Amino acid sequence: MDPPQSLGRTSLPPIGRRTYVIDRGFQLKYIVVLAVVGAGVSALFGAMMYLAHVDAARALPIPPLLQGMWQRSEGTMIALTAGMTVLMAAALSLFGVLITHRVAGPVYVMSYYMSVLAKGRYPVMRPLRNTDELRTFFERFQEAVESMRQREVEEAETLEHALKAFTPLAAGTEAAASLQSLQGLRDRKREATDRVKVTPPAS
Repeated sequence: MDPPQSLGRTSLPPIGRRTYVIDRGFQLKYIVVLAVVGAGVSALFGAMMYLAHVDAARALPIPPLLQGMWQRSEGTMIALTAGMTVLMAAALSLFGVLITHRVAGPVYVMSYYMSVLAKGRYPVMRPLRNTDELRTFFERFQEAVESMRQREVEEAETLEHALKAFTPLAAGTEAAASLQSLQGLRDRKREATDRVKVTPPAS
């Protein structure tokens, strides 16, 4: 995903993914569901074909010379059904890993950025990959974080103007202490609104 141009931010370069199972609880749940459904559908079709094969054997007279071949064909059909069931389960498991990763990856990245926000800093956010899901939600998340940062910047500027106006008028210990508290608040807001470049662990 290209970063929203309206935010005017510098994004980190895309990072190569190394781990496809990020959220084990979420991903494994749906991987298992896909594998079970795929195996069940394959087994069902295989059973239907086998029953049709048996019905045909009962309905049609089979010459004695062909009975051995017919019985071997039944064993082959059972083996093929079992093999297709295993292959379908494996293929859908791999598909489930790829699909769930496209959801778990963005959630993982946003969770990491939220941990940075919880520490009072605003991170420079890298864009999602083109194959990721939740891109619209991530864009809204970026916009919300930028809006919060802009408010902090405006409050820091307001405090700066107030300090410049009232510092010459402070003529007592109590007034000086109040101004010092305001200066500390201004400094914290300035520090918070300076974006930090953080790199989420490989997802």
